[in-house]
Parts: sequence; C-alpha cells; structure tokens
Amino acid sequence: MADWMNVPYLQSAYGGAAPARMRLAHPSIAPYGAFACADGRQVRLSVQSDREWILLAGAVLGRPELGTDPRFASNVARVAHRAELDGLIAPVVATMDRETAMARLGGAGIACGRMSGLEDLQTHPHAHRIRVDSPTGPVEMMGRGVSFAGGGIGYGPVPALGEHGAALRQEFGASP
Repeated sequence: MADWMNVPYLQSAYGGAAPARMRLAHPSIAPYGAFACADGRQVRLSVQSDREWILLAGAVLGRPELGTDPRFASNVARVAHRAELDGLIAPVVATMDRETAMARLGGAGIACGRMSGLEDLQTHPHAHRIRVDSPTGPVEMMGRGVSFAGGGIGYGPVPALGEHGAALRQEFGASP
C-alpha cells in the first residue's frame, strides 16, 4: 500500500503539503477519474499524455479544437482547469451507456475501465466460483484469487454458528 501512496508522499515530502483527497481522481494527471454514464453505471478514464488528450477531444468529445486550447493543451494546464475539463467530459459520457462509452474511449486509444459493482462480479466470465456445503444447504461463492502448487489450502464446508467455538476458546486460552 505504501508504494501506491508514492505520488501523494512525494507531493507532501517535497512539495510542502499533502494533496487534498480526490476520491478517484489523480492529483497530478487530468483528466483522470470516474464519469457517470446514461445507464447509471460509470467508466473510469485516464489521459496520460497531450497526444491522448487530442484524441479524447476529437474522437470522444467531438470537439477537436479543445485539443489545442491553451487551457487544456498540456497536462499542467489540464490539472489547473480540472473542474472545467471534467465539466466538458461529464455531459458527453452521460449520453452513452457504459459499454458504448468503453467502446468509444477504447477505440480512441484512451485508457479506460468499467467501474464494476456486485452485479458485474456475479456475471463476470472470469470469476472463479466454487460450491461449498453450509448448514442451510450448498452455496456457490467466489473462489480464492490465487492458486497454490499442489492444490494448496482446500475448501471445507461453512461451519454452523458456534461449531468451532469451544476449540477456538481452548486454543487461545479464553474461558467459555
């Protein structure tokens, strides 16, 4: 986790002040963040170069003149005008459903991703599901995100309430 905090760390250590919390935005890259789509879902996009900004402005926003607008032509300028920039992007993305937005952004070469919820996890084709027994019958749940050589840790049934309580208290020296 500390490695992921390098950008705010460097800003604090060498810039004299910690950056403000920005939710899913980035303190030194713009545009960078989540945008709402017409279907109530969100996409996240990141423009990491001036070349990408020109592509986003023309191919996605339909406003190629913004690519060379001095307020947005460089990343430093885009960061300085972040609110205005987001105000230009948000209404365009809001006209598209999430998959259309993904196709337009991806087609323009813009780094993007779906902001996923539990409904997406339930239907994701790469989610690894397992079936285990439980006190109320079998349940399907998500398998571990890692695998171990030789099979590793197996899956057992979901224990009933209190099933292992006495053994755990004894192991940790707690009284009943």
